Amino acid sequence: MRSSEPTSARRMLRIALAVTTVLVAACSPMPPASQAPAPAAAADCTPADAAAPRPDAQAVAELRRAVEAGPLYAVASQSGVAACRVTQDSGAIRLDYTFRDRTTLRSSRNVQIEYSDQEVRFATPLRDSAVPILTRTEQAAFDGKGCDIDWERGDTRPASDDPSARETIYRGDTCNCQARVRSDANGGVVGLLFRSAC
Repeated sequence: MRSSEPTSARRMLRIALAVTTVLVAACSPMPPASQAPAPAAAADCTPADAAAPRPDAQAVAELRRAVEAGPLYAVASQSGVAACRVTQDSGAIRLDYTFRDRTTLRSSRNVQIEYSDQEVRFATPLRDSAVPILTRTEQAAFDGKGCDIDWERGDTRPASDDPSARETIYRGDTCNCQARVRSDANGGVVGLLFRSAC
């Protein structure tokens, strides 16, 4: 009888440990879910004009990396990429993304004249605050330093292509940088733009 007591005690101890492990795992909080889905990977960018000369592959790849790592792409691409088109005219390269929800992102860069711009047009008004997204875009464009945009002073006026829309323009001192927030007639943010020319 004595020889079976240690075996029985060990078995009871193993059962208690197993039950405790299951209870701890069941009662532990789940790790928090990500606030926003990761941006969808872009499809291959095809030439907008098949008859035109092929764009500079290295320059296109560099622009794509910069755009797809940026804040405007992150907010625009949440529904997934439907198409990407690339155009090169002289020294300027332009990427046009269309997303599954019909949001569009246009980005162009001309390294010869140090000009770049990005513009998002949302299919439905943006739910997030526009200025923090544009602030991150400014930081990304200028290696974390920004271009001295005064985010406290914006100039609001009717959009030149649609009198029912309004644009608030923020300007910076470095490289003629500029950010714009486009709003529809109801005040919903339907477009964001950032450009600079050094």
